[in-house]
Amino acid sequence: MYLYLDRPVCALAERDAFLLAAMRTWVAAARTGRCVCRALSSGFAARQAPDAMADFITAMAMLDRRGLEPVRVAPIVWPKVTDGEARLLSLFALGSGPHAGRAAAALVHDEAIAPLLGAIDAVRTILEETAA
Repeated sequence: MYLYLDRPVCALAERDAFLLAAMRTWVAAARTGRCVCRALSSGFAARQAPDAMADFITAMAMLDRRGLEPVRVAPIVWPKVTDGEARLLSLFALGSGPHAGRAAAALVHDEAIAPLLGAIDAVRTILEETAA
């Protein structure tokens, strides 16, 4: 988490900056009743990862609906990574290893851990493939 906390968005790796923008976009759309698919589609298409969008939406919905606390992110133009965003970026960075399970357990109810990690792992796999 501390790898990301309070870092300038412009200093993030491209993949992390993309994920952060997608998180902020998802939350903004969901909180205002807009279609999250429509809000995210152009970003995932531009990243050449449209197949990752459904799993990303699943992960964010799990965090939102089965989370231990509300998902908190900054507005899309905020220049630094916030605490909640750092936690989420760390979860995406951890993959499916043992630390990921502990990180997920700090964010969602027990029954949501496996589906959340599965969705995140699918997103990571697709983003790694499209970066190659």
